[in-house]
Amino acid sequence: MPTLAVRPETGATISPGPMVTAPPGREVVEDHLTEFAAGCGLGGPFLADQLSAFVTHERMGINLLRTLYARCDNPVLRKRYADLEDETLRAIEVWEQLITRLGGNPQYTSPAARATEAFDSKAIEALALSGSADPMSLEQAGLQTFLCAANQCVANVALLAELADAADEGQARVAMREAAETLRPVAESHQRWAMEAIRKAAVSQAKHPAVRKVAQAAERATDKIRSAFR
Repeated sequence: MPTLAVRPETGATISPGPMVTAPPGREVVEDHLTEFAAGCGLGGPFLADQLSAFVTHERMGINLLRTLYARCDNPVLRKRYADLEDETLRAIEVWEQLITRLGGNPQYTSPAARATEAFDSKAIEALALSGSADPMSLEQAGLQTFLCAANQCVANVALLAELADAADEGQARVAMREAAETLRPVAESHQRWAMEAIRKAAVSQAKHPAVRKVAQAAERATDKIRSAFR
């Protein structure tokens, strides 16, 4: 079972920063990471920090998909978001297995991972502003947010493949290549699906403006019902 939230009880370790401290026994400094992916010719500390950020992005993807699922009224989209969650859970497992094969700890949180988590959290928080848009606009915003996340997944996998190519021959290079080959089709399929879903939604609303008016009227009716119970 992949880890969705890195905490002390899951075995978390952390690299401290200017305003971040780590409790005794959980601090990771650069010297601790010199043997990460040992013998591959790449800097272990840098590689460990990057992979920590990559797996963090996938974990935040689960939070995003669950938020989209909870806020979506479209049954077709809800089903797709549930399927995407299952596929993203598998991607997390692949990243965690890669980090373990390279001699690292999947529970390690690097400064790059903290930055990734902060950025992704803001994107998810933005979807909570339901009072500022109608349902169809929010649905489109959700798809656009997922596309941004999928684009980053594709970029992360592409960078992993580049790092594998730059590494010296050996087990680390093989592990990175195998992980990239496993992750690439999934990441690219998520990207393609999001682009196509956005295209279909936009073209449909442009060609059939009445659909949008019906949705807006339904939302107004729903608001009246909600207000009656306040």
